[in-house]
Amino acid sequence: MQENQTRKTLRLRLRHLRATLRRLSDKDKNTYAAVAAALCLALYFGLIWPRGHTRLSQLAYELEKQATRDKLAAKQPARPPAPLPSLGGKNLVEARRELSELHRQVDETRNEVARLNGSFVPLDDSLAMNALKTGLTSLAEAGDMEVLALEHVYLRNEDKERAPTSQMVHEAAQGNPFKRPLIVMRARASYHGLMQFLDGLSRLPYVAAPVSSDISVQVERHPETRAPVRQWLDVQIRFAV
Repeated sequence: MQENQTRKTLRLRLRHLRATLRRLSDKDKNTYAAVAAALCLALYFGLIWPRGHTRLSQLAYELEKQATRDKLAAKQPARPPAPLPSLGGKNLVEARRELSELHRQVDETRNEVARLNGSFVPLDDSLAMNALKTGLTSLAEAGDMEVLALEHVYLRNEDKERAPTSQMVHEAAQGNPFKRPLIVMRARASYHGLMQFLDGLSRLPYVAAPVSSDISVQVERHPETRAPVRQWLDVQIRFAV
């Protein structure tokens, strides 16, 4: 505010001098012109120059700081670029090697699945299914097991009374989590006979994979003394075939 008041005062003085100069002689006009020039110089060096000089000094200081930072940055060793996040922190060579290994594992797993699928009974081959059921019964009886029942698990209860067809087998396979036909065996067995039966499953012509079981101990007692006379295992095993 003080600066504005100073400028206003100087303008009034200059106007007053101009009016006075018009009434003066040429000699006096030259004298007052010199005085006016001195006032203008005073205005420039008193107000304009200090502010401009200060701004120029600030700009020079900022440029000097920027030049210093550029020199320091040029002296520092360049840092290697960070690995791409999409490569999991690995470089390109490592990522390609890992990808190649994953492809190999996928191919290996696919081949193993194909091999295992070929070990199961073909769903449309009723003769192969009968051969597997005969093999299960023979294996159980060889281990001193008494087979009470060997039945398919069908999608509908009424299908149990019907002869199995390819369509029934397919529907039953799609209706369980294993996507394979299920067979339930109910038998009586000793502990040794049951272990022998389970060990022999790998020798059957097709895969019969136990997926669930229910085993309980049964005891026959003397009618009078209630002493144990005979004991056995009641076994119910469900196979995916």
